[in-house]
Amino acid sequence: MYRVLVVDDEEMIAEGLALLIGRIVPECKVIAVAYDGTEGYEIAVEEKPDIILTDVRMYEMDGIEMIRRIKAAGLESRYIILSGYAEFEYAKQGIILGVEDYITKPVEEEELYKTFEKVCMSIRQEKQNICQMEELKETVGEYSQSVKEYYMRDILEGQFFPENHLQLQQMEFFRNQSFLCAVFEYNNGEDEKEKEAIREIFQKQCQMHIEKQYDVEILTGKEKGQWIMVLGSSKQTELRKVKNFMGKIRFYTQEQGNGTVCTGIGLWHKRIEGIRKSYVEAMCALNYKMINGPESSISYDEIRNIDSKPARIPEKEVQELERCINEMDNEGCKKVIEKIFRKVNADEALSPENLQVLTINLILFGIRKMPFMQLQINEYLGKNILSLENITRFNTMEQLKNWIINVICGMNDLMMEQNLPEKRDVVKEVREYINKNFSQDISLADISEKFFINPYYFSQLFKKKTGETYQSYLTGIRIARAKKLLKETDLKIYEISEMIGYKDVNHFSRVFEKREGMKPSSYRKAHME
Repeated sequence: MYRVLVVDDEEMIAEGLALLIGRIVPECKVIAVAYDGTEGYEIAVEEKPDIILTDVRMYEMDGIEMIRRIKAAGLESRYIILSGYAEFEYAKQGIILGVEDYITKPVEEEELYKTFEKVCMSIRQEKQNICQMEELKETVGEYSQSVKEYYMRDILEGQFFPENHLQLQQMEFFRNQSFLCAVFEYNNGEDEKEKEAIREIFQKQCQMHIEKQYDVEILTGKEKGQWIMVLGSSKQTELRKVKNFMGKIRFYTQEQGNGTVCTGIGLWHKRIEGIRKSYVEAMCALNYKMINGPESSISYDEIRNIDSKPARIPEKEVQELERCINEMDNEGCKKVIEKIFRKVNADEALSPENLQVLTINLILFGIRKMPFMQLQINEYLGKNILSLENITRFNTMEQLKNWIINVICGMNDLMMEQNLPEKRDVVKEVREYINKNFSQDISLADISEKFFINPYYFSQLFKKKTGETYQSYLTGIRIARAKKLLKETDLKIYEISEMIGYKDVNHFSRVFEKREGMKPSSYRKAHME
């Protein structure tokens, strides 16, 4: 049974979530409910819950600050945050703090269940790993390869503890003075059998090119088709030499398959603690594959001094993209995004972090135009859009650009579908409304609000069905009425102007003359004669 703390400054929501969790997640028990971040922090420190579900926006202390303080207190709770679609930029801070997952508001029962089930499974897996580790330590008389791999994974994931240092020194590999990590990534789509075959080829290449000069450990990475190589040596050799070896391995491995191999290479670091540092550097270098290409060897030494600056979108392109999104112009959106990427590609100081910010900003342009789409947002964004790891699944800038175009156009299509209920002739309804109310001040925005339809989409639809614009149609109705009044009554022209919806008689005269080729007074005189 996993112990859960619920934190939300809206009392009804907090208690409702607590009841829902107790009903649909049998593995979890809500031990307490807190109504602000300060109270949540105090209860967490005292009760030490396994899982904390918290809102991100609260008055006393927000959820992000509460999580930061709880982690500083040394608690190992798992965190799930609640956020509305407009709070994605704010919720991004939670990812930096290691939040397990997030749920969008309003909360759906199925999403709540799946999220908690995922977190519970993660906790179970971690406990199983710990138990297996302890069993290995007890049953194996001397340190086996499996135990060494467990230690290596702890080190790579930043879970190295000083008290293990003496135990690690008993293993020959860890007696080296210097360590370096490289991460190889093989991309060939979803062919798992080929990836497994390529792994064997990769290991043989490592034995051929590396093992004679260094101690080597090879582990499977977090992603499929990803392998981690850790080199151990009594001294640090030139990085150029290491990169040469890595390049040969990458080339020969790629030659045997149908995919591409990219390599990220860290720096040499002393002592066991340096393995983690080199691994982080290698992953950082690997993230540059979109920029350097999916068939490259990238050393951290090459990128660490890049003076990267935020990838700014020019104001002209911002305005053009917003206009295209407003008008649901997919072809226009595509052209603007392609123009932005051409300028970004020319930036020599480009970094994956810049691309991440650029991606978020472009997607947010679309989100801001979807006021009634809270439940559909995840369909287009995916739950990991705010994490840097997420965009690394793209091997090229072209793939990233096309994905952004598809997301934006998908949002446009969704908004267009939502604008009109099925089997409703909204153009007919609007025309009937205009015929009855043409004397009032009815703008396109007023029509949009009254009939619950996007003004840009309606404008296109109206012209398509009637052959003229909305404004032209309205003007035609008004002028037709004015002509009838001019011929059949002796009302003054300013009175007629007001009766048909024009408060300014001079404006009415200009519109009438443009439409009929003569002024209202001339029209009346001609018909009287």
